[in-house]
Formats: sequence, structure tokens, C-alpha cells
Amino acid sequence: YLSEEDVLDQSNPFVQLVSGVVWLLRNGEVYINQSREAECGDTQTTGTFDRFINVISARTAVGHDRQGQLVLVHVDGQTESRGVNLWEMAEFLKEQGVINAINLDGGGSATLVLNGTLANYPSEHCSFNSMWRCPRRISTVVCVHEPGCDPPDCSGHGLCVAGHCRCHGPFWAGPACDTLDCGPANCSLHGVCSASGCLCDAGWTGSNCTEECPLGWFGPSCQSRCACDHACPCDPETGSCNITHDGVLQDHLHRAGQCLASQKKEKSKEKFSLSESSWLSLSSALALLLVLSALGNVGLVLRGQQHRHRDYRYLPLRDINGD
Repeated sequence: YLSEEDVLDQSNPFVQLVSGVVWLLRNGEVYINQSREAECGDTQTTGTFDRFINVISARTAVGHDRQGQLVLVHVDGQTESRGVNLWEMAEFLKEQGVINAINLDGGGSATLVLNGTLANYPSEHCSFNSMWRCPRRISTVVCVHEPGCDPPDCSGHGLCVAGHCRCHGPFWAGPACDTLDCGPANCSLHGVCSASGCLCDAGWTGSNCTEECPLGWFGPSCQSRCACDHACPCDPETGSCNITHDGVLQDHLHRAGQCLASQKKEKSKEKFSLSESSWLSLSSALALLLVLSALGNVGLVLRGQQHRHRDYRYLPLRDINGD
């Protein structure tokens, strides 16, 4: 219960206050008798205060359980015909686990509206036709809604539930779902965090962009295949087949082994083929010269044999000279 001094105290100013009639439960126990002694019955204009407590009628109460959850209770009725009295209301709330509750009002003033639609059967007859029931026009209203989020749409990346943003996907984070969080590794500084995870820079792959492109692949997230001759590796970032330029990491050199070996093998084959053809030509020339030399020798031998079998006469020199 608040005194006038409590209400006007500027050190703890109230923003909103809801008044009620009779404290039903306090700390889990029925508190009607204590409330009857503390409250002023002169404000009751439709009968005595005791009658308001004990009469069967429609009731509306508000309270909370031990977890702090708000509990709203409405009972339809007709004064002195159907409904509950405040004793029955207090016991019912206690059975539901409510520990603190107050009665807001009763009778024709007990009206429940959900999402703009009358949701109960008021006891008040309509003025234009008594066969219909209408809500009583009263100024005391308790408006209850879920707490909002800031911003209300959770930055377009989440759903507002009970005042808290539930972010879509595993990577949107923060109270307003406006921060991308790919974990403490932060894409290993080799990529950019997106709503779908790490988008790795050219030359890197893996969930946290911690792995270099495998041999034969390059580009963002290593999605492109190298197109170099002799199965040579390419630059993991650009795909260039020239891996001798500055900036190539030392650990890429061993990847060129297969390529260099293949190239050397091809060059060796070319050199070997060139030497083989040269030796073949030279050998052929020497063989031809050998054959020609042999034929020449055979001709000389045959010519010598012809001269050996010719007839000749012996003529002394003196006879020829006339001596």
C-alpha cells in the first residue's frame, strides 16, 4: 500500500500505477483480512466492503508466480448469480502457483479484450437492447503487451520474442542482431564473415579460411582449377602459371617439383633425340666412305692383276741405243 508521500516521492518516481481493491495473496498466503483492515470501505458505492468481498460475481485479478511471470485471471459471472467471491478467487490463484495478486475489479467492470476483440461475456446489458451484453465504459484499464525490441525488427536479421531478439542463422549476433560473428578465429584474417559463414580470400579455403588451396586449385575459396601445362601448379590467388614472380611463398616451391621434373624430362628427350639423329647421320657418312674406300682398293687390286698377266720382251738398253 502506498501513501500519498510515497506516490509523490521524487527520489523514486512512479511512471505508471495500477490500483486495485483487496490484496488477494501476499508471499503465497491469503491476505484478504489484512487488506480489509487496511483499506477504506467508504470508496465502495454499490454496497458494503464486506459484501464486495463475499458476493459471487465476475472478477479480474493480476499477479505473478515465483519465477516472476505475469498472471492475468478473468472469471465471467453475474453479481449474486454466478462467478466467484474473493475468497474463492484467492484460493484458486494460490493453487495455480501465484504468490502475489490483487483484485482489480468485479461485476460489470470485469471486461477482457484480446487483440482488440471482446473476449469475455460481460454482465452489463447493452443500452440499445437489453438482450445483448456490452462492456461497461470505465476509465481504469490495464494494458498488457510483450516488451518490444530495439529496433523492433531486430535489424531485419531476427525475431522479437518477449523483448529479446532471436537472431536468424548461426552468424548474426548482438542484442539487435546487427553483428556478424564467425567465431574467435574471425576467418583467420584470410576472409570476410558473412551471414552464411566465412567468405575466404583468394588462395584460402576451410570453414575458418585456415587452409591453403590444394595443388591445382586457385581463387576465392579455391573454387577454380589451374589450367597450366604439364600439371604445373598455379598461383593460388590469381591462377597464373608463372610461379617464379615475387611474392610466391617458399612452401609452394616443392609443388613445382613435379612440373620441373616433367619439363626437364621433355628437354632431355629432345636433346637425346637430337644427338641420336646426329650420330646416325655421321655413322651413315662414315659407312659410305668406308664402302667407297673398299671399292677403290678392290679396283686397284684387280688392275694390278691385269698388268701381271701381260706379255713382254726383254730388250737390252744397248741394243736400243745402237751400242
